[in-house]
Amino acid sequence: MFGELGRRNQWRREKVICLLVFAFFLPFITAESILSAQQGGVPASGPRVKMVRSVAGTKGEPRGAAFVMSDPRTTFFVPDDRQVIIYFEWEAPRGTHHCEGTLRGPNGQLAVMSSFDYPATEPRFGGFWTVPLLENTTAGVWTFESHVDGESAGTLSFEIVSAKRPADVLKGKALLPLTSAEIYARAVAASVFIEKLDSKGQPFDASSGFFIDDGLVATAFHAIDGARALRIRLANGNYAKSDSLLGWNRRQDWALLKIETGKSPELPRATDASVNIGDHCYWLDAKADAARVISEGQIVGKEDHAGWGERLSISGPFNSAALGGPVLNEQGAVLGLLGEALPEIRGRRGGETFTLTSTVIPVGLVSPASNTSLTPIQTLWTTGQFTSPVTALRDISFGMITQGKSQKAKGLRPKEMKVDFTQRDEFAAVVIAFQGIQPWKGTAQLQVYDVDNHVLSRSDSIKINLRSGETQERTWSVPLVMQPGLYRADVIVGEEVAWRDYFRVRE
Repeated sequence: MFGELGRRNQWRREKVICLLVFAFFLPFITAESILSAQQGGVPASGPRVKMVRSVAGTKGEPRGAAFVMSDPRTTFFVPDDRQVIIYFEWEAPRGTHHCEGTLRGPNGQLAVMSSFDYPATEPRFGGFWTVPLLENTTAGVWTFESHVDGESAGTLSFEIVSAKRPADVLKGKALLPLTSAEIYARAVAASVFIEKLDSKGQPFDASSGFFIDDGLVATAFHAIDGARALRIRLANGNYAKSDSLLGWNRRQDWALLKIETGKSPELPRATDASVNIGDHCYWLDAKADAARVISEGQIVGKEDHAGWGERLSISGPFNSAALGGPVLNEQGAVLGLLGEALPEIRGRRGGETFTLTSTVIPVGLVSPASNTSLTPIQTLWTTGQFTSPVTALRDISFGMITQGKSQKAKGLRPKEMKVDFTQRDEFAAVVIAFQGIQPWKGTAQLQVYDVDNHVLSRSDSIKINLRSGETQERTWSVPLVMQPGLYRADVIVGEEVAWRDYFRVRE
């Protein structure tokens, strides 16, 4: 019996002697005493180690930056199966870590597996142990527990059965994971860039999408929101236009575009609808020059926001140009698509919300309309589904929401930004500093919307007259008489949105 060490970025193998101790042979030696005697590596100061995943099987090998289990399962048959490979992956601070394993049998017998010191140069690393199965191995449920630096770092249970292995035991096994290069090639071939065009046919923003069926592109609703038309750039460099949707959900943040083009590679949906915390996943980010780069990480969160649908969280961020792109499992199937963060947790930059997030829309939410009829993009404008983009940000140097009521004679001098109110606060205030990079005259107005894009109030228009280099401050009061919920504040200069932010009202 021996242990094998797998590194996250550079695998190396070490065969080390394993001390096998069964309780009925040496009753005075316990796992606790052995663990305390062998502790080392990074000193513990509270829980520092997190198990990312564990898996068992009879065949596996290091592949690139991961360990691939060829036949993942939890039931093993003696004498047909000759070994059990047990793999753990952890997250912990960089440094040298002492890794140990203990194996407890169904009758309480205890085996202490070989230990090793692991110099982790990255926060994520893994190790695996090989357990031989003999003809007289006790049948029943066995439990393997890993320890890192003396901390319990995850357990995995498996069953040993004294019977001939059924012929169909491996039929339901998972497909072999693809390499990062294979996933990248498939994802890039099926991905598209989606350019939003304004009323003059000029592009003003770009996001992503991917073919999920023949002629059908899945993307985030935010990737098309505010467009008068869409221009789609395919992976081969050709362009296609789309002015119709086969389905969408504004709150869940997904849309299906119908594209008239030749046969394009498409990505399959994951066959298993369940997604577990710790599952490995891949996604395509986009650089400034529109080049695709692959990122990998884990599913690290799962939440169901009332009224917004389920959201997943991944362990890394992505840029706005990647919005709407696919999130894939290790077999290259789609788990979800990169979505916009909910309004209350979006970042803010100069009054403009932006996407640098880790939100994923589960692919199970994405489905065509029941009547399969196409809806023109223009219909989303006429029905109030679309939100006007922020296009006049140049006219504003600073903006914020705070508490208080504007006094016409004295104005409002806010102390701090605030976007979370109760009805007892009575008034919120929107404070805007208009800037004159060049001399300009115009009007400004505050408009308040609910989360479904229904306008709740419009202020009177005020006149703005700025000389070059001049700054003027204006303040609007917002009575907090609305029902508890999330709201949006837009400042309109002329006919364009110049600033936008969100605020919440609680009871």
